[in-house]
Parts: sequence; C-alpha cells; structure tokens
Amino acid sequence: MPPTKRDPEATRAAILEAAEEVFLAKGVGEASISAIARRAKVTKSLIHHHFHSKEGLWNEVKTRRLSEYFEQQMEMLKDAPADAELLRTSVEFYFRFLAKNPEVVRIFVWMYLERDENCSPLDKALHQAGVEKIRESQEAGFIRKDVDARFVLFSFLSLVSHWFQQREHFCADLEEMEPGPAMDEAYLTDMLKIYFEGVLPREDPREEPGDAS
Repeated sequence: MPPTKRDPEATRAAILEAAEEVFLAKGVGEASISAIARRAKVTKSLIHHHFHSKEGLWNEVKTRRLSEYFEQQMEMLKDAPADAELLRTSVEFYFRFLAKNPEVVRIFVWMYLERDENCSPLDKALHQAGVEKIRESQEAGFIRKDVDARFVLFSFLSLVSHWFQQREHFCADLEEMEPGPAMDEAYLTDMLKIYFEGVLPREDPREEPGDAS
C-alpha cells in the first residue's frame, strides 16, 4: 500500500528510498520531483512538505547514507588515543564501509560530476574531528609534523574512495586483474603499506651488508 500522510515516517522513508534510486540513476540535475513522486507513490506536495525542495531531499539522502559511518567513526575518534594506530584503523574502517555501501560511492561520484560542494553536515563535522585528532597525533610525535593534517586526511579518503570509483576500469586495463573482494583486500594491503611506509625501498639495494656509510 502506498504511504499516506497519516503515516509520516513511512511516507518519509518511501520518499527517501525513491529519491536515492532516481538521484543515483540520473544525477541531481536531471532528477525531477515528479519522477521521485511517481516512484514513491506520493504526491509532489508531500515531498515538499517533508523536504521543502529537491536540494533538501538530496541533502537528506546524503545524510542518511553517511549516518552509520559518522556515528561509528566519531565514537572511535572520541575513545581511541591519538596515535598512528587510530589512523590505520580509520583507513581500514572507511575502506570496509565503502566496500559494503556502493551507493555511497555513487553519491560521491555524482557530487563530483555535478560540482556539488554542499556536503552533509555530518561529513563536515567528521572531517573537522579527524583533522583535530591527526593534529593531536602530530603533537604527540606519532605522525610527522611537517605535513598539513588536512592533507593527511584528504589523502587517505582519496586513496580509498577512488579505488571503488575506478577499480573496474583499472582492472579492465590490466587484463590479469579481476575486480572483486580478493582484489579489494590486495589493494587495501598494499595501499596501507604505501600510505604508512611510502613507495621507496625499505633498504637501499645499493648498500652493501655491513656498510656504515
């Protein structure tokens, strides 16, 4: 049965589900309130009643998808000591969240394509908390101080999210690679090594054993 105004929670949920499907299929620019109303089996006036505008509805879709990650990551930041292990745990947690939530990856893609700079309030709060924790780690000597904490955060977010946006194309270009869970784990393992240890050799191959120079 279609939701009615007498059941506002069911109506709101149906609108959000329909809106996400339409937004992720067409993008926000091409999506219409009429198409969302048809899919949700509600009137356009009900959508405006609950969300005021298409932009308000899109913002709510983003917030709903990020709320689980936000709550768990904020709890982690609040309780864990500010050290390098917290950063590693955060990278892995974000990776596994996106692996389980491909809809979030598609939201990010549409935000990029449509130059949408209006992130969810949850996203902004989490970024600020993450940068502050990284700065604490820098002051404690766990993370190098000669890099901007904001770039430390941005780099790990990019390394993770870009993998899920481009892995099919990347694996297709390298025919011996097959996208899937095994490849995800292989990338995560090597990405953590690169992020935390760099790409330069751990030992200089030109250095002879016992050479103190």
